[in-house]
Amino acid sequence: MITRTYGHQRHGRGEAFGSIQHTGGIELPVAFDELASGHEFPPVRYCLDAETVSAYVEAVGAHPRSHVPPLAVAARGIASLGELIALPAGTIHASQEFEFYRLVPVGARVVCVATVTRKLSRGAMRMLTLEMNISDESGAPVQKGRSTIVLPEA
Repeated sequence: MITRTYGHQRHGRGEAFGSIQHTGGIELPVAFDELASGHEFPPVRYCLDAETVSAYVEAVGAHPRSHVPPLAVAARGIASLGELIALPAGTIHASQEFEFYRLVPVGARVVCVATVTRKLSRGAMRMLTLEMNISDESGAPVQKGRSTIVLPEA
């Protein structure tokens, strides 16, 4: 389950909710042409609950643990990007790199903040590099990642 923060939408115990609406006056998901280097997306909050972690562990053939596999945290963060950026058919996830700071217990709630660090358009090639910073509810860093995606011509 993903909960989101956008402006002042709030629900219940202070958690954000609802469909993606806008960020800095831009509708989400954002199209490539609307992005610029330095664009920061609204934080995406999610819980790494037992069901989510079990599904990941089963899919990759890992052994269950008391903590979330670090790549499961990263995979969930990457998945959140698809809700923020309009990714047309034919988009390729070209590269990924990670820095892991600490383990996350199953059931932890984390926050992922993504920023466009590079935007390149040359002829038919369009490329975005995005940095993701994932922290726990206290704000302590959990991991950092950088993804490069190649989008087909508009």
